[in-house]
Amino acid sequence: MTVKGKHLPRRIIQYAAGLICMAVGIVLLKHTGWGVSPITAVPDAVANITPLSLGNATILLHILCVIIQVILQRRITLKSVLTVFVGILFGWLVDFFMWLWTPAPVLWEKIVMLVLGVAIQGLGVALVSGCDMMLPAPDELNNLISRIYEKKLSNVKLCADAVYVIVAAAINLIFQHSLASVGINSVVSVLLTGQFVGLAYRFFPKIKMSPFFPEPTKRSAKADRSQ
Repeated sequence: MTVKGKHLPRRIIQYAAGLICMAVGIVLLKHTGWGVSPITAVPDAVANITPLSLGNATILLHILCVIIQVILQRRITLKSVLTVFVGILFGWLVDFFMWLWTPAPVLWEKIVMLVLGVAIQGLGVALVSGCDMMLPAPDELNNLISRIYEKKLSNVKLCADAVYVIVAAAINLIFQHSLASVGINSVVSVLLTGQFVGLAYRFFPKIKMSPFFPEPTKRSAKADRSQ
């Protein structure tokens, strides 16, 4: 049994816990009524103007990101296929917690939900990233773009977040004449989620594991794209 195989049960449990935390964080932020995180802004805007639930709209975004990954790599990998199934599971979790919780009615509850939402979302990101199996599709796309075009991942993520916010704002303004999906939560998420991820790694260092899938080098990623 390989080292990877020995750690597989632990990876799966940690990964599932991370997805649950991320879904809970999204729902807590949504129920404050102060907008959502940038990566959730487009699904939220779509859900506001269509019969789709927030979870189903999130699934569509994940599938779109996987399609873009396949186009950039010019091949379908096991990781990309698994990422689709992860996106579906994640969307279902979002809808479950949306059904379980109700929006906060008073200011102090909104503030508590905002802080808890960002903190729990940060913990979820740390858990998922730490087991190093696969990230949610939008984050995997950021990583791929960073490798192919040899750009800093932080800059790619910043640009991606800006695109999500702009697209969501455009949808909200055109169809609802408001900025329902973009608000204080979007700014707080950008500023503090990474801080909570760092705190999770600091207090729970054992959640970091060796890579499960071998990561291609920048050179090999560019070669795939040129084929």
